[in-house]
Amino acid sequence: MTINIDPNSTDTQLVGIIPDCIIKHYSLQCNSYEVYMPPGVLKHLKKKGHWNDFVTYHQDIPNMIANPDYAGQNPKEPGTVEIYKIVNDHVLLPIKLNADSGLFLSSFYILDNGAAKIIKRLRSGRIHPFSFF
Repeated sequence: MTINIDPNSTDTQLVGIIPDCIIKHYSLQCNSYEVYMPPGVLKHLKKKGHWNDFVTYHQDIPNMIANPDYAGQNPKEPGTVEIYKIVNDHVLLPIKLNADSGLFLSSFYILDNGAAKIIKRLRSGRIHPFSFF
């Protein structure tokens, strides 16, 4: 299945399918492993200064979600999953669960000082290598 993301879309788009092992590990109650991106996320990315990062990597997002290097959960936000992918940069894809509409990509950005943050989050147990799942 090929997923194409249109950065100019005004509709909710399918952006990836999250591995079931991550969903099961965090006991997320969802009907589907499909991850969607509502159009408001594009506005958020522009407002927060992450637009160029998104445009650079938007076609890689389906693969980033399906094949993360690391995954975890923000301790302040149960019902979320954080996907980390290392490409030329350390990319973070926060995915949230809405009880009504399912999984959605809530943001997309490159971590400042990414390598150090990954190491810190691994040590604290916030994230794990994908092989852990």
